[in-house]
Amino acid sequence: MRTMFGLGLAAVLGLAFGGVSRAEDEVGPHKGPVVEWGDEEFHLEVVADAKTGDVTVYVYGNHNDLHKGRAMPIDAKALTLALKTTEPATTVKLEAKPAKDDPKGQSSVFTGKSDAFKTDKKLVGTISGKVGTKPYSGDFKQK
Repeated sequence: MRTMFGLGLAAVLGLAFGGVSRAEDEVGPHKGPVVEWGDEEFHLEVVADAKTGDVTVYVYGNHNDLHKGRAMPIDAKALTLALKTTEPATTVKLEAKPAKDDPKGQSSVFTGKSDAFKTDKKLVGTISGKVGTKPYSGDFKQK
């Protein structure tokens, strides 16, 4: 009975905080680790350049959009990436850098820079942000 209650509670919390996501074990079109936001609402691919310290996050819609490389512009000016593989953990603000086809006020690409990305270590972290007024968060782990 407790197990069923616990599962029910987890489901209700998951719906109430629909933006919280589980870690994905996927790789995106640019060979970066993938974050899932919501229940298949958005997929974000994290691509870091260990030479320059640049990081680019690409936004896709559902699972099919991800695997077809179809961008999904979102209504957000910035995202936050928390990198857990550094001591101490490093937080990087990712600014919107709209692709040429993105509608005005939306972006499918976000970029940032930090020396924390200049590493051979596998990246582990969390990306959070708001799409419109709805908050989202999800974890990623580089293979």
